[in-house]
Amino acid sequence: MPLRRRSSLLAALLALATAAAGVAAQERPAQSPAPWAEAPVRFGALAFTADGSFSRAWKYRSKAAARAKVSADCAGLRRGPCQVLSFGAQVCAAIASFEFGKERKVTYSGGGLSPQAAQQAALKRCKEDGRSDGRCELRTVVCGDGR
Repeated sequence: MPLRRRSSLLAALLALATAAAGVAAQERPAQSPAPWAEAPVRFGALAFTADGSFSRAWKYRSKAAARAKVSADCAGLRRGPCQVLSFGAQVCAAIASFEFGKERKVTYSGGGLSPQAAQQAALKRCKEDGRSDGRCELRTVVCGDGR
């Protein structure tokens, strides 16, 4: 078979195969994602200083990424050392603080499976400190899944 005729035949076969693949792709139903792809695991984090300054993050794909985000943001506040908490999607964290003496604050954290439970835990820990005289203020609450 001459080379020119063989090239034409190959081109025709390639065009036919490409067209057939396109038709086959159109006839196939869309494939649904794997069950675990529908609900990706998410993480949250909370970083705070003794004076109640804070940074928070939610819906991160990894715990390390959430921690890195809040650590960098908190350090950028330049309000002293930062405590960092990280948690999964179903967990919430809160902080509460009180002021005593001359412009001195103390901050406590708490966690739970709902925003309300986390708030209550942080406020309870804060109020248990005798110096607070029950004057604790909720600063923030964050859940790993963004609730």
